[in-house]
Amino acid sequence: MKTFVLLFTLVASPLCLIGQKAGGYDYFVRDAKIADNNQTKIVVNDKGDTTLVAYYKAQNSINNSLQEFTRVFKGTPFFKNGWYKGSMSSESGKDMKFLMAYNIEKNVVYIVQNSIGDAIAVRPDEFTIEGHTFRKYENIFLETLFMRRENILLKGYDCVLSSNYVEKTGYEPQGGESAYEGEFRKSHKYFTILEDELHVVSLGKKALQTFPKGKRPLLEQFVRTQKINLKTEHGLVEVFKYYDSINNTL
Repeated sequence: MKTFVLLFTLVASPLCLIGQKAGGYDYFVRDAKIADNNQTKIVVNDKGDTTLVAYYKAQNSINNSLQEFTRVFKGTPFFKNGWYKGSMSSESGKDMKFLMAYNIEKNVVYIVQNSIGDAIAVRPDEFTIEGHTFRKYENIFLETLFMRRENILLKGYDCVLSSNYVEKTGYEPQGGESAYEGEFRKSHKYFTILEDELHVVSLGKKALQTFPKGKRPLLEQFVRTQKINLKTEHGLVEVFKYYDSINNTL
């Protein structure tokens, strides 16, 4: 089993200690003064699945005993399933570099400035992680895929925990989906900004409805001649780039 990163928290900052090892970073959640503490690892298991392994400790007030148990979830709530180098702008406008993890489900960014520092939860107006730049729109983070003047293509991510948890009997089959307490399911949508409002950009031919009617014949011709696949992110970006070129020359 290969262990990658380690961090999961339900409480605000600062919460974690960090230690660096060859091939990655390990984060250990500091014991908080609450009834249920947890320490969580991101692990790639023997099947090749990326999983979130949560270790719980709970104090039983009835018999005054400490109960420990583990739950394994398929997937993780983190962007690209881990910690990556990134940056944010300070109030003075200077870029500050951190190690970052973007929790899509919680819509929050965790940052660590050095290998002995604490992880802190923040919600900046803009940040860049692993070469992907996100900005805050209407209180959510959207990735900038293309931006030139008012011609903007954005990507929004979503993550939902689908719970498979049922009372264990001891007769469950080993492995398979039954091995997980639930699954973090990620999805995404594309957006543009029209008249200061976010609008969904559909995939396929409907994507061209995003643009003014007078420019659509040129865009349709571009898609045909260049064999652009509008069902892909690359295809959408190419169309937005082409629209920008004709919108400023015609």
